[in-house]
Amino acid sequence: MMKIWASMLVMASLLWITVPAGAEEVPDLVGNWTGNGSVVRMGALDHFPEMSSENLTYKDEVSRTLVIEEQKGRRFAGVWISSENPGATEAVLGVIGFDDETLYMVDEDGHFDGRLISDTELELAYREVDPDGMIAAICKYTKA
Repeated sequence: MMKIWASMLVMASLLWITVPAGAEEVPDLVGNWTGNGSVVRMGALDHFPEMSSENLTYKDEVSRTLVIEEQKGRRFAGVWISSENPGATEAVLGVIGFDDETLYMVDEDGHFDGRLISDTELELAYREVDPDGMIAAICKYTKA
């Protein structure tokens, strides 16, 4: 009987310790993410100059590519590429939250909040305000 209890204790302790202490597995974001989203804006901003207006304007099916070029643990860096102007890129920096789902990012003039839906899907909300206008957007991305 004592051998059975000892064996059960060893098995339970092996199941309890499945990941070494201090090991941290964060989602791998490196790669190309493409997506479509929706935008609302007012004023004259560099984003979507065809929408520049003092009036409120809306646009759907906005296509963007996010290229995450480098990741160090929870920190990452990359660039945005616009489908409307592929030659125009913008640097992006970000971090992954401790829940391994929440994303916080900045580009050269705005802020993003987002979440990982799965290993290959994420959503990002973008906001920017400057003296010439403001914009808010939401987009769902898929990793290629």
